[in-house]
Amino acid sequence: MPSNGTYIRTDEVRAEILLDELNSAYERGWQPADVLHMAAHSGDPTDVPLAAASVLFDAHRTRAAHRAPTEWLHQVRTIGDRHPAIARITEPDRPFAASLFRVLPHVSRFQVDGLAYTWKYLPRFTHLTTPPSLWPQIRTAPDGTAHSAPDPRVLERIRGLLSKAESTEFPDEAEAFTAKAQELMTRYAVGAAVLDSAGSSTDPVRGRRLHLERPYAREKVLLLTAIGDANRVRTVWFTRVQIATIVGTVVDLEQVEMLFTSLLVQSTRAMNSAGTAGRRGGGATSFRRAFLTGFANRIGERLREVQAHATAEAAADARVPMTDLAPILARRSEAVDAEFRRLFPTTRSSGGRGVDSDGFHAGRDAAENALLAPGRSPLGH
Repeated sequence: MPSNGTYIRTDEVRAEILLDELNSAYERGWQPADVLHMAAHSGDPTDVPLAAASVLFDAHRTRAAHRAPTEWLHQVRTIGDRHPAIARITEPDRPFAASLFRVLPHVSRFQVDGLAYTWKYLPRFTHLTTPPSLWPQIRTAPDGTAHSAPDPRVLERIRGLLSKAESTEFPDEAEAFTAKAQELMTRYAVGAAVLDSAGSSTDPVRGRRLHLERPYAREKVLLLTAIGDANRVRTVWFTRVQIATIVGTVVDLEQVEMLFTSLLVQSTRAMNSAGTAGRRGGGATSFRRAFLTGFANRIGERLREVQAHATAEAAADARVPMTDLAPILARRSEAVDAEFRRLFPTTRSSGGRGVDSDGFHAGRDAAENALLAPGRSPLGH
């Protein structure tokens, strides 16, 4: 401290404050992927690598690999995969400040202070998993997620099919790939429900956050909600932070997230192909919003129809009468509703708003081309 009593913050102190604010955000319900999402919306693109370095160093320091819940570890590993250069140097045997300014030499001290300030004032968020202060010294038992997750081989096949659906330029191929993926996941979900009811396995209800991006974030939420409603998954949207939370069983959450990712690509492609019906400026924006709303509306209808058909086929394959399966699925839906009310007791339904009629119907028409059941032509043909 200088003779005039002015406090000078050293790099080491500055870095420790950043980590302290990160951990305080964790204790208020935020997770690693959430703080990266918020950093990406700060207006300074270098805030993302700074946030990644903080998260990865903190994970080493707290021994998250041996203590954290499965979902937490998945987020940390994903961040490390996206920032490999940072991951290699954020080791706990070197002071964080030294690591930070060596790997990110262009990060200013002011920026470190600014990110700490941002994290300091993040509001409380619903806890979806155990915060670091409650982690055991050594994780000795599964957290209920790892052993209930879908078979990795099934997920790999589904992801492969959806990736092909997103990359092909031929609508018929995209429809076939999407249809097969839907069939595989529906059959797996029904099988998981049957095993769960027989006591052979456990598919617990969980919450998971999805980070959405502008433009048209509200319309993307409508698509997510439509997919979730057809698959026993509830959705809540936090407009201020552009984060949606979906609540459901682990198997159903995987299905909804993968379908959403794929159908979002398909809806964007269809919207771009449709143009704007000659509109410009605000009129063009209104048309696109309405297009995506109509797409989501029709996709929800079709998913509910296809889900009923696929569920009946899966029940027949499993030799379970529908009269026995229906109560099983109803109980799972009731468990999801109960957990949703526990996590979000004060949510309210979002009101509708006027949309461009031409855009809305153009979006519904485009949704007819997203075939969701194998061996069936688009509805109405």
